[in-house]
Amino acid sequence: MPSLHPESRLLIVWEALIVLVTLYNCFTIPFRMAFNATISDNWFSLDGLADLILIIDIFLRFHIGYMKEGEVIKDKNQISQHYRNTDFKSNVIASLPLDTLVYLFLPKASLILIGLCRIPRLLRFPQCFLIFRKWENNVYFNSAVIRMFELFFIVFLIDHWIACLWFFIGNSTGQSGESWLQSNNLHLENTTTQYLYSFYWSITTLTTIGYGDITPQNNIELIFTFVVMFVGVSLYAFVIGNVAAVISNLDANKNRFRDKLGQVQAYMWERKIPPSLQKNVLDYYQYMWEYNRDVSLDFYLLDELPNSLKTKIYCYLYQELLSKVPIFQNAEPCFIEDLVMKLKPRILPPYDYVIREDQIGHEMYFVKRGQLQAFSEKTGKVYTVMMAGSFFGEIALLYDSRRTASVKTLTYCELFVLYKEDFDKVLENYPQFSAKVKEIAQQRYQMRD
Repeated sequence: MPSLHPESRLLIVWEALIVLVTLYNCFTIPFRMAFNATISDNWFSLDGLADLILIIDIFLRFHIGYMKEGEVIKDKNQISQHYRNTDFKSNVIASLPLDTLVYLFLPKASLILIGLCRIPRLLRFPQCFLIFRKWENNVYFNSAVIRMFELFFIVFLIDHWIACLWFFIGNSTGQSGESWLQSNNLHLENTTTQYLYSFYWSITTLTTIGYGDITPQNNIELIFTFVVMFVGVSLYAFVIGNVAAVISNLDANKNRFRDKLGQVQAYMWERKIPPSLQKNVLDYYQYMWEYNRDVSLDFYLLDELPNSLKTKIYCYLYQELLSKVPIFQNAEPCFIEDLVMKLKPRILPPYDYVIREDQIGHEMYFVKRGQLQAFSEKTGKVYTVMMAGSFFGEIALLYDSRRTASVKTLTYCELFVLYKEDFDKVLENYPQFSAKVKEIAQQRYQMRD
C-alpha cells in the first residue's frame, strides 16, 4: 500500500469518520452506564462497526505520511517509528475488545461492567482536537467554521455527561429515598423521556438559567448541583469567549494572513490562473503559515527592537551558519555581527531554481531548512544534496564569475542570501580581514578551476 499524503482528501474524509466514531463512543458509553440501557442487536452491530474502524485506523496510520519542517515524510520506516513514538500505544489500548469478551462469555454481566470495559475507547478523544487543529491550520478550510463545530462538540458532550450523571445520582438515591425522579414522577417513564428531562436540567443549570421546575431532593443531589453550577459559570465564560473569538477573529496574524490569502485567491480566480498553478500558490502560503505564522518571515518582527538587542538575537540564531564558511572562519566577532545583519531571508517552493549554471553570480546562500540539489544542466550529473547548515555560492562574493552548477530545491526551503554589495560594505570596515578573505577566496577559486 503506498503512503498517503497527510493532507489528502481521502485522509480528511477518514479523519472525519474517526471524529464521528469518537463522538458516538463519547455519547453511548456514559448513556448506557447511567440509564442501564439494553444493548440490542443494532447497538451491538454499531459498536462492532465503530471498533472495526478504530482498528483499521491503527493499521492505516502506518501508511500515512507526516509533515516535518515543511517536508512530507513518506518513508515507511520513518512513518512507523514516528507513529510508535506518538499515538500507537494509546490507540491500541483504546481498541481492546474487552466489552465484547465480557458480552460473549458473561452474557448476564451488568451493563455498567460492559460500559466500564468500553471506557478505554475515550482515549481517542484527544485525537479529535489534534484533527481540529490540523483542519483549522489548513488554508483550504474555513477556520471559523471548524472552531464553531469544535465548540459545539465540547459543549454538547459536557451537557450530555452531566445529564447522565444527574440521572445516575437520581436513580441511585431514589432506590433508598426521595430523589428528583420521584418528585417529578419520572421514575416510571421511558428512557427517552428520562434522558430529555436530564438533558434539560443539565442545560438550564450549566447556563445558570435554572427555572426551578427540577430541583435536588437530597444532599447528594444538592452537592452535585453546586458543582454543576460552578462548572456552568466557567463553561459560560468559555463559550462566550470562544464565540467572540470566532466572530471577531482575535488572532491578528491569522486575520492578516487570511486577508492576504483572500486577495491572492481573488486575483487568481479573476485572471483564470490554471488550477494546478493555483494549488502550488496555496501550498506555498500553507507552508508560510504553518512555519512562520504569517506571510512575512520572523526576520521582520524584530525591527522595533534596539539595534543591540536585535543583533544579539540574530547572532544567536544565525551566527553558526556563517561560521561554517571557510572564508569567514577566525573572523572578528564584530565582523560576523555586521554580516549577520545583512542576511536576507527567502523561502522557495519545491523544484524551484536558486541559481542556474553559467549565470553571473552576485550572492551566496545559507540553508536554514530544507533540501537542495546541486547538479550540472549539461551532463545531468548530481554533485551533492545540501541540507540545513549548508552554504553555496561564496565565490560570487569576491569574483564576477559564472556559476559552475545549478542548484534546485527538493522541498520547501528557507534560505538566507548575502549579496555581494552588502558584503563589500561590511568588508570596507575591516581592511586587515579583507586582505585575508581575498587570499582564501583566491585559493578556493584556483582549486575550483
